[in-house]
Amino acid sequence: MKREKPQINLKLKKGESALDLLVDADVKRSVVYGYYFDDETVQHLTVNGVEVSGCMFVNCRFQDCLFEGVSFLNCYFKNCDFSFMNMHQSSFTCCEIVESKMTGLNLSFGVLNHLLVRSTNCRFVNFSECKVTVTNFVSCDLSSADMDKVRLKDSEFVQCNLTGMNICGTSFEGMNLRGNRLDKLVFMGGELQGATVDSAQAIALIRLIGIHVDDNGSPAYGQGKNKR
Repeated sequence: MKREKPQINLKLKKGESALDLLVDADVKRSVVYGYYFDDETVQHLTVNGVEVSGCMFVNCRFQDCLFEGVSFLNCYFKNCDFSFMNMHQSSFTCCEIVESKMTGLNLSFGVLNHLLVRSTNCRFVNFSECKVTVTNFVSCDLSSADMDKVRLKDSEFVQCNLTGMNICGTSFEGMNLRGNRLDKLVFMGGELQGATVDSAQAIALIRLIGIHVDDNGSPAYGQGKNKR
């Protein structure tokens, strides 16, 4: 399925404070729509159930914020910092996140739908029990991220570092994982059934489950038997 790109109006409103608009939307239960935010820092903000649509965020930082149940629709983020935010049950739909930082972000029970995440630090992100559909992670560092019981569909990882990622209870069936780093994955056994990996990845995964691979000095099947 082809990923849908953000639909953003070229005539975005500028000069408004993201902090003020988000607070106002939280109070009035309104939508933040059609704004361009550049080089802003939003600190110590708690909002619940706010919708942000058709907006662009560039060089923005969100520090010590709680965005619970917040939905981003048709939004674009570049060089933004979501590190250690709590975005429990929040969603990104038809959005792009590029060259940003999401270290330690809590997205548990969230929804990622038609989302592109590219060249972004996603280390230690909590994606547990998220619904992830038509989402592409490209050249991202997802090391030690938590993907426990994630519902993956029509999504892909391209040239990503998945070292130490927890994938327990998440099915990667039908996914092409070649070109990604899969060292020290945490899984129970069946999560990678039906996935495609290359030979080097296969050896690394075999070692993870405690099997020692040694091709030297072993006779081929059927050889070395005593002849009568």
